[in-house]
Amino acid sequence: MKQVFTALVAIVLVSVACDDPIPHVLFDESDTIPKVVATNKSTDNYDGTIPGMDAKVIDYTLPNPYQHKAQLFRDSSIATSWDEAGFPNAKDFIIFYKKFQWDVMDRNKEKIASNIDFPLRDYKDKKSFFKNFDSIFAPDFVEEILDQDPMEIYRDKKGAMIGEDGQLWFKMKGGKYKIIEINP
Repeated sequence: MKQVFTALVAIVLVSVACDDPIPHVLFDESDTIPKVVATNKSTDNYDGTIPGMDAKVIDYTLPNPYQHKAQLFRDSSIATSWDEAGFPNAKDFIIFYKKFQWDVMDRNKEKIASNIDFPLRDYKDKKSFFKNFDSIFAPDFVEEILDQDPMEIYRDKKGAMIGEDGQLWFKMKGGKYKIIEINP
């Protein structure tokens, strides 16, 4: 036991001394073989994985087969292609959405508000959004956002929708992904 502890301490010290991030070990749902995922020091290099939250690591660097064609979801609904929905690069939106999930999980009002295209129908500015934040992001809806598989986000010509009743809509505006509608 002492040798294992000594080895772990040595690995941590070497990692810190080399200024390399310490890898996270994640397990696939389908097996018990650990997969090592290097952590990133900056969200600028964010790869789409959420260590400790995602049960499996999804490689978002692969081409998205639904960039140019419609997609049939598990519930038999059909979403338009990412192109038709106004998302020229599905991978970039998926990475944006994973960051959004982190912001929701952290209840980071400022970061979420920075992704909103104000004014909205019910929220004209940040002040009104902050005032209603807890009612908008109620526990049930937060759980729905965190459970949403970014590869199966519903989309149509209006944009990308989260929530069974269309509580949040996303669209690219001015070269950035924005929340264009909130329907609590």
